[in-house]
Amino acid sequence: MKKLVFTGIATLAVALGAYAQGLINLNNATTSFGVTTGGNNFYSGAFGMEVWELTPIPTGASLTTALGNINSAANATAAYTALGAEGFKNEGEFNGTMSGGSFTGNPSFQLSDPAIAAGSSVVLGLAVWNSSATSWAAAAATAGTLGGAIAFVNPTVAPSTPPPIGADINAGWTTAGQNLAMTAITSVPEPGTLALAGLGVAAMLIFRRRK
Repeated sequence: MKKLVFTGIATLAVALGAYAQGLINLNNATTSFGVTTGGNNFYSGAFGMEVWELTPIPTGASLTTALGNINSAANATAAYTALGAEGFKNEGEFNGTMSGGSFTGNPSFQLSDPAIAAGSSVVLGLAVWNSSATSWAAAAATAGTLGGAIAFVNPTVAPSTPPPIGADINAGWTTAGQNLAMTAITSVPEPGTLALAGLGVAAMLIFRRRK
């Protein structure tokens, strides 16, 4: 069982002109699952997170496939790539410190997609890395950084004032039934980059032959 003690992180709120969208509370302190570096090695230290969402919620086999492509990915890069491939949208990112694989939001994250009605459910995707980098791309630019992603369906709540308190992500994460296991983040060159590299090698070979 992972520790439930957490070093507080800064409040993250998405300011909107209207409070029509649902709220979630980024708090996994009471689920048996958390962020690990493999096995039951729950991570403690600085971290960054991107919060992704998928709307509308796919039905039946489509939902199972979308979640499976992220949660069963072979490595961090594959899991993160699957978020975009499955149509998830990045809602925002923040940094903090976690203890024993646990983190909390203080307390609410407001989802910006108007399709997410307050009090409905949303498919959440969490992409996490073990540094204070401000985005996944920034984390991937540093050799040796670990990361991972997980996705699950989670309820939201209607905002209230004061204060707006979101729905914890414990229920959704428990349904996923697994840890977010971080592995090394690898950067895959874009096809255009590979093509330019090939042209560069060809030019060098031609130049050498002329000499």
